[in-house]
Amino acid sequence: RLLVGAAGKGANLLLNIGPMPDGELPSQSLDRLQGMGQWLDKYGETIYGTVAGDMPARPWGVTTRKGDRLFVHIFSHSDSRLFLPLKAKVKHAWTYDTRQPLHFSQTEDGVLLTLGQVPQGVDYIVELQTK
Repeated sequence: RLLVGAAGKGANLLLNIGPMPDGELPSQSLDRLQGMGQWLDKYGETIYGTVAGDMPARPWGVTTRKGDRLFVHIFSHSDSRLFLPLKAKVKHAWTYDTRQPLHFSQTEDGVLLTLGQVPQGVDYIVELQTK
């Protein structure tokens, strides 16, 4: 969440990992780096080459953008629907993991996503294709 949160704010993340006096890297640091690397292997497209999303960070998470694709990173949300105060016109919406299409409705105030379930996991990602 720290990495995604930084990307959603248009920032970089400095991990600040250094060697112990014997020159070895701490095993806890290596474990965390490996976990982040595995996550990035699967979801890196939503982080690498992106800019901060179309709205500032929200209590539920952040967004990142790459061209006409907006990635909605949901960290914590207790409803199966999510309103985004988004001015961009949405053409398609789907879950990033399964590519399952999501229903959405758009008004001049934003977009209401119907997720079909309460988001679970560390980072539930929805991809929107915009005009």
